[in-house]
Amino acid sequence: MADHDNKLNASEEALLEGFFSAARTDAAVVAEPSPELLARVLEDGYGVQDALAAVPAPAAAAPRPPRRSFMAAFLASIGGAPGLAGLTAAALVGIWFGARPPEAVSTVTATLFGTSAAEEAATDDDLLGYDMAYADLLTDG
Repeated sequence: MADHDNKLNASEEALLEGFFSAARTDAAVVAEPSPELLARVLEDGYGVQDALAAVPAPAAAAPRPPRRSFMAAFLASIGGAPGLAGLTAAALVGIWFGARPPEAVSTVTATLFGTSAAEEAATDDDLLGYDMAYADLLTDG
């Protein structure tokens, strides 16, 4: 990387000092701006103010709709009463298929997973970790 030296040598400082002293003593720099310049600046400023005043005010915000309850918002999101009826029917069919699956579903389940869970639970002696053969030993007396 290049080494950056920001310090000026004596000849550069003398050159810059000459420019700064000329700027300090120059009458044009010290004098007030001309009245024509001030008039043009003010005229431009008044033009900008008039343009901003001509912009129409923003329209009043529309009133907010009344708040709905959770149930009303839920019904609206699923399609109202027909959507609720369909959702209820699907839930009931799911419960029905879970409790008493049709033969076709049982066959597919048995093919995929071996035996069904209901058959396995019914034939297992060790139901939920409890051995039925030793149940009479655990009774009091």
